[in-house]
Amino acid sequence: MARRMTKAESGAFGLMIIAALIFVGIAKILNTLGWAIPLIICTGAIVAFLWYKAIQNRKRLEFLRQKYHDEAVVQNIVAHRFWRGQTSEQLVDSLGNPTRIDQNVLKNRERDVWKYYPRGVNRYGLRITLENGIVVGWEQKG
Repeated sequence: MARRMTKAESGAFGLMIIAALIFVGIAKILNTLGWAIPLIICTGAIVAFLWYKAIQNRKRLEFLRQKYHDEAVVQNIVAHRFWRGQTSEQLVDSLGNPTRIDQNVLKNRERDVWKYYPRGVNRYGLRITLENGIVVGWEQKG
């Protein structure tokens, strides 16, 4: 007696059929055109992508240099570093927006804990503490 396929099995079977059709289509193209033209197209696409990324990196560097007027700060931001004395704006430029922020307003200061790299429920790979918008410390878990 034959058993019926589960949804997962039928989904995997469908993906295999699609992959096989793509493979057959590529094989037919290669048989018709040979390897030279597809290879040139792929190389051109890779070069275009790398050129685009280089332009984007150059634009980001120029933007950061105009914004901060300090090459050391710009290089630290580009390298995604954080340090004591860093402003919250520099931290966002360096690491991006945090996954979560815990705020605690005290009598004469504001203390925030910015959390990055979630690893589970209320577990994070990096917690950066800011007082009045300035980095004062962090806890990083490997």
